[in-house]
Amino acid sequence: MSKKQDLGAARAPRAMRVFKGHEADWMLQRTLAYMNVKAAEIGECLYVAQRINEKDAESWPKEWADLAERVEAQGDESLARGDTVGARETFQRASNYYRAAEYGCVPSHSRYNELWGKSVSAFHKACPLYDPPVQIIEVPFEGTKLPGYFWRPDESETKRPTLFVAGGNDDTIEEDFFIIGLAAIKRGYNFFTFSYPGHRNAVHTNSRQVKRPDYEVPFKAAFDYLETLPGVDERIALMGFSGGGYVAPRVTIHEKRVQAVIANNPMIDYHRVAKALLDPIINRIPRPILKFALNKKLNRKPLIKAYMEYGLWTTGLADMSLYDWLISEEAQQDWAKFSIVDDMHKISCPALSMVGKGEGEEMLKQTREFHESISSKKKEMHVFSLEKDGCHDHCMLDNHSRMQQVVFLWLDKVFKKHV
Repeated sequence: MSKKQDLGAARAPRAMRVFKGHEADWMLQRTLAYMNVKAAEIGECLYVAQRINEKDAESWPKEWADLAERVEAQGDESLARGDTVGARETFQRASNYYRAAEYGCVPSHSRYNELWGKSVSAFHKACPLYDPPVQIIEVPFEGTKLPGYFWRPDESETKRPTLFVAGGNDDTIEEDFFIIGLAAIKRGYNFFTFSYPGHRNAVHTNSRQVKRPDYEVPFKAAFDYLETLPGVDERIALMGFSGGGYVAPRVTIHEKRVQAVIANNPMIDYHRVAKALLDPIINRIPRPILKFALNKKLNRKPLIKAYMEYGLWTTGLADMSLYDWLISEEAQQDWAKFSIVDDMHKISCPALSMVGKGEGEEMLKQTREFHESISSKKKEMHVFSLEKDGCHDHCMLDNHSRMQQVVFLWLDKVFKKHV
């Protein structure tokens, strides 16, 4: 692996250098990123970081969970004393810290479902404390209900444009709320998100709701549901983060109710992304010793192991090892189905493509291909850089405010708001 980063795509070179390993450093930065919405505090996060042994698989989830429990108790105390602002902000932080703890667990970990559930529960405690309250919703789909959130700037029946967010491969819908939900409300947009099959909340809720290439099917159900909600009109923008950068364009190809699409960043071919992630590992190791070397590497890097096993779990392959997945021709053929390369030209609505300059060449290449291949007359591409934007990382986690600014300046033009 590169000395600069453990993963070959979607991770900018190391910035914080609190941990020796890139993935732990990156996850700390990701958790700290939500300070701008009162969902993290630097003192709490750095205290935990100083206590973590990044080579110990139990250390990361334990320290973050211990912090989350302390913070949630503080939120309960604030709520009991009538300080709803303090309680709301504290529950947000608890939700974020429980999320960080669960991220460090492999799916077979005894606390995996518990920590995810506590993250959701803490956020649900915060929902009624917003003004207006955040609506907790469920989208009916294939005999189950997929969790989500809907939020409006106020409780009037005023029709407004809606930002519909499709989260990434490994985030949560609560995290999507922190990334851009509050920013949408402040600018007069409705905010809607749900956890689609293969997304973290969906698989935790129902283990059968794993990844599938035809995301237009579950999203039709979500659009049908969205149309019933108050204050929603035809101005619906679909935004996809990370893995959602495949989902949102895929849905837009088939779903005419998408009036604008934002891909941050476009992932037009999952198989190519996977190769960029994994080839730095497997191409340097002779096949006869690959299994041994891979297990040794992942056991020394528990956060990467958790990430890789999470990917198998959300694909419905929890019983398959990473090595077996890598050498399985059938598994690779299934992964290759997650591609929109042949259909991108069918996208004609306004489109915004975004990518961080530090995300790696494959991400930059797929973003350029998407931008050049779609048929949209109104389309823009923004490559974020440190020198120009103060950010260059995956989904602009190093400067969400700048990303939000670019998104809503563009959306306002598309929907002719404030223009």
